[in-house]
Amino acid sequence: MENISVGGYMRKNKRRTNSRKKIIRFGDFIRDIRINDSRELTQKKVADLLEMSLTYYSDIECNYRNPFDPEKMEKFIEIFELNNEQKARIYDLASKENHEIPLDIEEIFMDDDGIGLFARQALRDTKYGYIEEESWKRLIREAEKNKRRIERGENGDKDEDNQNRPE
Repeated sequence: MENISVGGYMRKNKRRTNSRKKIIRFGDFIRDIRINDSRELTQKKVADLLEMSLTYYSDIECNYRNPFDPEKMEKFIEIFELNNEQKARIYDLASKENHEIPLDIEEIFMDDDGIGLFARQALRDTKYGYIEEESWKRLIREAEKNKRRIERGENGDKDEDNQNRPE
């Protein structure tokens, strides 16, 4: 069984089974972040830092209210110093509950002249069965390799010599 990173969390490559898995919602995620933080911040303290009432914040953690607005989301990310994977996860959870595109990728996703156009077309092709899951896995693996190269300070291009060659 292969593990791949998808949206900031590991996903096992296996078919769904009848076993029930716990669905993590936005409120569950932010509660886990707060509870596992070494500063042991209370709901009241986080609510104060976010400039909202304790009741409102508590309702969000308990999944009784919708996720934060973009300003509060950024403030929460800053307060808890979330890493890129946690940021992706919090945006994905919020967008899923709000039935909208994740805030961190909305601008690029809605771009009509570049990547957004290709991304939307690729997702539609996937919906209709023209692109299979294995193709997405290959793309993600290549992106992960490229990300590691960039993080190590290496050039992301596979062949540096081709950069300066005339076409």
